[in-house]
Amino acid sequence: MTTAYNPDPTRPHLVPLGIDPATGTPVFLDWEKTPHLTIAAGPGMGTTSLIHLIAAHTVATGGTATIIDPHFVDPLGLDDVPGIDSAFEKDDIEDVIRSYVGELRDRFTAVRKGPELIAPRRVLAVDGLATLWHAAKEENDHRLLWALTDLKQILLAGRAVGVHLVTDIDAATVVQQLGAELVKSATGTLTIGRADHDLARLLGTDPLLARPAAGAAIWRTPADQGRQLDLAYVTAEQARQLVLATLPY
Repeated sequence: MTTAYNPDPTRPHLVPLGIDPATGTPVFLDWEKTPHLTIAAGPGMGTTSLIHLIAAHTVATGGTATIIDPHFVDPLGLDDVPGIDSAFEKDDIEDVIRSYVGELRDRFTAVRKGPELIAPRRVLAVDGLATLWHAAKEENDHRLLWALTDLKQILLAGRAVGVHLVTDIDAATVVQQLGAELVKSATGTLTIGRADHDLARLLGTDPLLARPAAGAAIWRTPADQGRQLDLAYVTAEQARQLVLATLPY
């Protein structure tokens, strides 16, 4: 489903994911209830489109986003959009993750002085986490491994200070590296296409749910084991225009 929409400025915490096919009602990722998102999908199944949508929504509602893409298939079409940054070189990826973890600490320091001092929402989107993890292991790259391990800190503490993680998860080994119970309890999961039973179990999704056809997914939150939805879809250009339309100039 190709979706054109205007975000509701009074509900910036609600990110549209698609439509419930049983009821026809919109389905949202609610950052206040589900602070992080994992996407279990193979190549070409829509992960990048979802990341475009989430990044655009974040910026259009007053926040900022960074997209990590080690594949660098294209420049995402969003590189020059204010509020959205990208990283694809190894050293840049390490620096981005460390800056987000450092910002967590700064935000906790600020919130102790007053809740009104929390900065606008920040979203870190990793498109290719398994690729990064396997490359770091094969190259025995301890710096990158340490940086990727630090993503746990965002899963653990980001919700309280408006910092959120969106990442693809296509291998059980990666879930185990981040901590299966932490992923299950702190994230919502979109499963697009086939997912093996081991991965579904680790993500907390009912492995017996029918695998949806193209354009659909299984949406699971920490409160349930999943239901089907028809996915929202935006092109990079649509995401770009969504953000630019909200800028004051």
